[in-house]
Amino acid sequence: MKNPKISLFSQSLFALPLMEAIETTAKEGFTAIELACARTHFDIDRDDPVKVADHIHKVGLEVSALSLFNNFTDAARLDEQIKKAEAHIRLAPVFHTKILKMTPGPPASAQAKDENWECLDKALNKLVPLAEEIGVKLAFETHMRQLTDTLAGSKRLLNMSKSDVLGLTVDFSNLSFAGENMREVFYALKDRMYNTHFKNGTIGQDGSWHFSSLSEGLTDYSLVFSMLHDIDYNGYLTIECLDPDANKKPAETAKRDLQILKTLILSGN
Repeated sequence: MKNPKISLFSQSLFALPLMEAIETTAKEGFTAIELACARTHFDIDRDDPVKVADHIHKVGLEVSALSLFNNFTDAARLDEQIKKAEAHIRLAPVFHTKILKMTPGPPASAQAKDENWECLDKALNKLVPLAEEIGVKLAFETHMRQLTDTLAGSKRLLNMSKSDVLGLTVDFSNLSFAGENMREVFYALKDRMYNTHFKNGTIGQDGSWHFSSLSEGLTDYSLVFSMLHDIDYNGYLTIECLDPDANKKPAETAKRDLQILKTLILSGN
């Protein structure tokens, strides 16, 4: 990888107010921020997008993605969710970003019914043409306990549209939690990998997730970075801090994982 672009998912700094989180991201050495579009950070119904975008650019950051938390699998909420997603897609030029990180919605793919996939298909039929018009990518996250929690679920989503605006935010840790083979995952999804998330952790005996630093957990990031290097990946590398330290020491935790990520980048080259 040449000149890797390292971003911080602002959810890592939910312990801080939005403007302070933006300033902290820059101060700790990141070049970009993935803006969580949810309280307590950017709220489209509350915040002035121009003011937020100006502040991000004033401190010297790029916006790697607008990060949405969608639920396109519930028929009762589908119209509302589509309208909200459309509003964020139209805001992408304000933030000078080409990526919308999205989520399909629950349940996990193993429990999903045909109607859940049909709802998602209806949403994509609305959102893909708009994304093509605006010139952005819809990068659905490989998300635990949602339709894209496995390699098979992620491939099924990609097969729902031939448009190249539809792709993935590949969260390597989430797919490790699902028991996927990382090499198989990587080469199956690499052509539609428009965004990435980096975190790590383990699964308890009760099935609960226990997040930690990037260097501790189920995901072998030395292998991931070797493969990223092999394909000369040039998208954003986005750190997501979810371990308990992120609530107690948000800035220090983000800086810790940034240093680990930089070491991993060097090891993959």
